[in-house]
Amino acid sequence: MCNNYYISTIAIFLLAIVNVFAQENGSLSNELDTLYKEKIIGYPFIGYTQETKLKFGVTGIYQFKVPEATFQTRSSNLTLYGYYTLEDQIRIRITNNIFTNNENWLLEGAWEYAIFPEMYYGIGGDTPKSNEQVINYTKLDFRQQLLKKVSNQMFLGIQYRYVDYWNIDISERADGMETDTSEIPGFDGGKVSGIGLVYKWDSRDYVIAPTSGHYIEARFETNQSWMGSEYSFNRFFLDARKYMDLTKEKEGKTVLALQCALQTTNGDVPFREMSLMGGMYMMRGIYEGRYRDNNMLTFQAEVRQHLFWRIGMTGFVSTSNVYNNQDGFDFNLIKVAGGGGFRLAFNKDDKASLRADYGFGPEGNSGLYLTYGEAF
Repeated sequence: MCNNYYISTIAIFLLAIVNVFAQENGSLSNELDTLYKEKIIGYPFIGYTQETKLKFGVTGIYQFKVPEATFQTRSSNLTLYGYYTLEDQIRIRITNNIFTNNENWLLEGAWEYAIFPEMYYGIGGDTPKSNEQVINYTKLDFRQQLLKKVSNQMFLGIQYRYVDYWNIDISERADGMETDTSEIPGFDGGKVSGIGLVYKWDSRDYVIAPTSGHYIEARFETNQSWMGSEYSFNRFFLDARKYMDLTKEKEGKTVLALQCALQTTNGDVPFREMSLMGGMYMMRGIYEGRYRDNNMLTFQAEVRQHLFWRIGMTGFVSTSNVYNNQDGFDFNLIKVAGGGGFRLAFNKDDKASLRADYGFGPEGNSGLYLTYGEAF
């Protein structure tokens, strides 16, 4: 019954996606782009999120096009992001999003090292706040995709991901109850290693801050012992986004962004590899991992409005639920979050911005997010 539900849900999403995007098409110039100028931007920053509290770091973005790139080749980017927080967290993250000439190939990945104490509330969509305790861990995470263009703006390829968790320990619960760590899957740490198949359909005008187009990613991953993984499990991920420029007189002045994301897992899934609700990208206003389980379904919408000079503002709302493979989706456990924020554009050509968002969630939860780039 549960498997039938997943299949039906995925089928509905795919049918909806095809219906929405089937009419979109377009052609771009094959002429050599002699106008684009590469940019390197780096700066120290002070940021804040629910998960990190105050953080101090440095970030750098290199935006470029490969040699002999045509106008139809979108800009590529390499980013470096590192910080230390007042919660004694350390994170160093390098990402790459590289289009070869005419977008024949796409390389996309993220490499991360983190020492990251975080709040843990248990597994499920109805865990009480009294379960709160701190889990400490160190993590090395490597993910890289190699995709080949199979049609205009469509890519198909493979992914490899390797994750190692160690130095895991846990504090006492807020209610004073003793924690049975044997009930926390993956508490002993260990390695996750797996390969995946990836499909992407990407017509966004700008990768970092789109104003029009759509983005669809469907990904299936399997992690097995013969690949060096200490946990055997599978993951399916579907991410569908639509960006609509609502402005008539000035391009990109008012943008409506929509996203639907589905993640399902089955097998021996470690607690940190489960679907985590909340954070700076989806369900802003809820602590990332406040609710976690095998599966998660999320919708969010955001209006982005340019005000003047390089200043803009946003309003967003989202809804989500996590659920396991036995009990299935429970509509009574759906969560809603929303809020607003401001933007400061630091690269007008590629629409990249610093963002400050404040989100509100259930149980009186709220959070401030100071970072760069749009949430989706």
